[in-house]
Amino acid sequence: MNSTLGCVIAALLVCVPVGIPAQAQTPDIDLSYFVPEAGDVATPIEGANAVRFFRACPNNDGGASLPANVRIRLVLKDAGGASIVGLEPEKIYIKLNGGTEVQGFFGDGADSIIANDTYNTDPACPLLRYVNADAATDADGVAYITFAGADPVNPGVTLRDPTRKWGHYDTELPVYANGVQLQGRLTVSGENGEYVLRIKNFDLKGGLANGNNQGEVVSSVDYNSVKGSIGATDALSYWQDFDSSGEVASSDFSMITHHMDHDCGNPMAP
Repeated sequence: MNSTLGCVIAALLVCVPVGIPAQAQTPDIDLSYFVPEAGDVATPIEGANAVRFFRACPNNDGGASLPANVRIRLVLKDAGGASIVGLEPEKIYIKLNGGTEVQGFFGDGADSIIANDTYNTDPACPLLRYVNADAATDADGVAYITFAGADPVNPGVTLRDPTRKWGHYDTELPVYANGVQLQGRLTVSGENGEYVLRIKNFDLKGGLANGNNQGEVVSSVDYNSVKGSIGATDALSYWQDFDSSGEVASSDFSMITHHMDHDCGNPMAP
């Protein structure tokens, strides 16, 4: 069989022509993008209505943590406008450094997300550097990264992954596909660059330095910070507004109260 007509089977039985040069699966930065989503895959919630669910507990235990199948939807096209089909999930990811420079972690990933077992040892936290796509891109060049984890046969729907645990937050969680950093749109009809991926965390403070077992835990420091900020505006208000209502309110305090003392081993282990 002619190699250009043959195919290999990737994840989800996507058929990809053999012999396609690597650059053919390189996303074009202007034609490719990602969009925040929640809810059903067939009838998704997108934009600001999805972003209001983008909040996490370091235990990844569900409830108010990463609810409603929160995810990003990626659309990948090459320079010619063709859909990039069958790009492996390992090549599509949110990139984390695993910790801060003070802790000895470097790179071009999010550098104030804490996700390591070097300084968080009791209970031990997983080292998380890449939050990969659920499955390979489909026939339309579409893939999903469901934050809490997903089943490859059902992309876009949460199936908890116990290695998806992290603390703190960052002003940008960079998204890559085949080595290219992608830009975000708030909605599919929007423009590239108008949206930056951020995920709030009930672990607001601590863990950024080299003290042991200071990160990836919702502590009294986090609890008191939210409690004292109800109705106020300060430097942390954006990150304490867990439901993105525009203010720190009793609803935000209720959420952090429910996740109080949660860490990498509590309430779910792993």
